[in-house]
Amino acid sequence: MINRVSKLAAMLITISVLISIFTFSQVVLANNESGSSVKKWTFMVYIDADNNLDPYAELDLLEMERVGSTGDVNVVVLVDLLYVNGTVMYYIDKERRVVVWGNWSSEFELNMGKPETLAWFINEAVSKYPAEHYVLVLWNHGDNWHGFGWDDTDHDYLSIAEIKEALSSATSSVDILGFDACLMSSIEVTYTLSLTEKVGIIVASEEYIPGYGWPYDKVLEKLVENPNMTPEDFAKIIVEEYVNSYTWGSQGFAPYATLSAVNLGKVNEVVLYLKNLTNTLLEDVDKYKTPIKIASERAERFWFGMWRQGPYIDLKDFLLELLRLRKDLEAYITPILSVWSDLIITCSSTRGPHVTGVYGLTIYFPRNKEQFYEPVPYYESVPEFARDTGWYQLLEAVLS
Repeated sequence: MINRVSKLAAMLITISVLISIFTFSQVVLANNESGSSVKKWTFMVYIDADNNLDPYAELDLLEMERVGSTGDVNVVVLVDLLYVNGTVMYYIDKERRVVVWGNWSSEFELNMGKPETLAWFINEAVSKYPAEHYVLVLWNHGDNWHGFGWDDTDHDYLSIAEIKEALSSATSSVDILGFDACLMSSIEVTYTLSLTEKVGIIVASEEYIPGYGWPYDKVLEKLVENPNMTPEDFAKIIVEEYVNSYTWGSQGFAPYATLSAVNLGKVNEVVLYLKNLTNTLLEDVDKYKTPIKIASERAERFWFGMWRQGPYIDLKDFLLELLRLRKDLEAYITPILSVWSDLIITCSSTRGPHVTGVYGLTIYFPRNKEQFYEPVPYYESVPEFARDTGWYQLLEAVLS
């Protein structure tokens, strides 16, 4: 997410957060708020606001309170802030939040950058609030395959491997894993997390997520109106409501807002086809190096703040451009394109001037060698993808 609040506005929001924390007009303390019955949905949000996104946490909590839990839907949130010590788990009701674990004091300060913390939250929420379907939203800054969730107090974050570890060790799978975080809709992230076999759908953005994040009130309104919907249908609604909210909707306008819902059951098939393509390109890399570079430059490139200089490109857009340049690669590219409609449940964007070729997933393709060699090497961050596709070797060959 991007921090786009002025310093004055951030101070005012922070003051309101402190007031809401240390008064009990809306916050009710409870030792046991567990739901005994199995509901249709449990909607879990892991809010790591222990950084410069602190002011936005309260805004999103208030959005959730506008709807709250119902007889069919549980809304459960773990919140860690920057300007207040402690961590709290809330059960969100309409117009109020109930503390079901923790306190705003130093003894309850959790490191949200530890996989054990994420796994514990999932297990606690699932145990206390069982449901037929589970949604887990990870709320913080995102940086694609580099990782997610920077906790400034503990100077830590979750690598993609650590998110994989947390999901693998959790007692329950999740139907939808959402990233209210920038840049997380990539083939590297989705493939790595698909290996857990604990996630059905990932909802994430190829681009930045604006500071106001997801429109939780709009999303939850749709869920409580129709709790019998399938995870696929709910994923579509999340994408639709998100893009609507930034198309002169409830959250204004963002020319770079994108969101995708990805079927993790199809990611492995795409990776197998991508491996075949990569092998072919590596066999005669001198022949294909120039068209690969041209296709990567023509493809939609992400990282809005870098004005199309970012290191991520839309994977399908790249393949389409490469196919236009090299028809002899049709036998290797067409299988990927053929499965794309099954892979991407839905994908949408505000279609601003910086977002035109959006098809759902990015892949790492830095513009130059200097951008390629980063402090955290690609093959260490997403080793399974690098190994199973040969993509790292292709980048080395093309960018050398």
